[in-house]
Amino acid sequence: MSPELLGLLAGLTGLAGYVPYLRDAWRRASDPDPAAWLIWAVEYSVLLASQVAQNAPWAALWLAALQLAGTVAVLVLLATRGGWRFGAGRWVMLGCGATVMAIWPFAHAPGAAMCLALAVEGAGMVLIMVNAYRRPGSETLLTWWAFVGAGLLDLPTLGMDAPRLLYAYPLFFVVMGSGVLIAAARGARAERLAAQRRSYLRQSYLRPARQHPRPPLQAAGQPRGGERAEEHRERAR
Repeated sequence: MSPELLGLLAGLTGLAGYVPYLRDAWRRASDPDPAAWLIWAVEYSVLLASQVAQNAPWAALWLAALQLAGTVAVLVLLATRGGWRFGAGRWVMLGCGATVMAIWPFAHAPGAAMCLALAVEGAGMVLIMVNAYRRPGSETLLTWWAFVGAGLLDLPTLGMDAPRLLYAYPLFFVVMGSGVLIAAARGARAERLAAQRRSYLRQSYLRPARQHPRPPLQAAGQPRGGERAEEHRERAR
C-alpha cells in the first residue's frame, strides 16, 4: 500500500474512533474530561502547523488534521452538553498549556514547537489516564484502540528521509492510547477486587453465629413401686 493511502487510512481510523466516543458522551454513558480536550483542541492546531513547517509528507498530515477535527467535535459536544466543573489542579494544567501554546510562535523552531505540543498533550493524557483508572467506565475504550491503530498506520507514511522528530507524534499517539487502555484495565481490576472484598466482609458480618446443639432435657424420674406404696400410706393417714 502506498504511503498516501496509508496516511489517509491512519487519519480515517483515528477519526472513526471519535464516532463511539461522541455517541457515549452524548448519551452520558461516558464522562470525558473537558480540560483535557480543551488542551488538545489548541495543541493539535500547533502540532499540525509545526509538522507543516518541518516539510512533513502530506500523507503524514492526515492523522493530525483529522484528529484536530475530531477533537474540536468532542469539545463542541461537551460545551453543548454543559456540566463543566474544573478543580484547582485542572485550572493549573490549563494555565500551563495556554502558556506553552503562547510561547511557541516566538521560538522560531518547529521542532521545539512540536516538543512543546507533545508535552502539552502528555499533560492532557495524565488527566485522561487518572480518570480512566478511577472510573474505568468513563472512557470509550474502542476509541483508544482506534487511536493506537491509527498511530501504527501513520508511521510508514513518513518514509526513511523524514526528520526523526516527526516520528515522535505517531509513536506518542500509540503510547497515549495504550496508556489509557492499561489504566482502564487496572482500574477495572481494582474495582473488581474492591467489590469482592466488600462482598466478603458483608457476608462475614451477616453470617449467623454457629449455634451449638443444646443437650436434651432429661425426663423427670418416675416413682418406683416402693415409693408409690409409701405415698399411698401417707395419703391414707
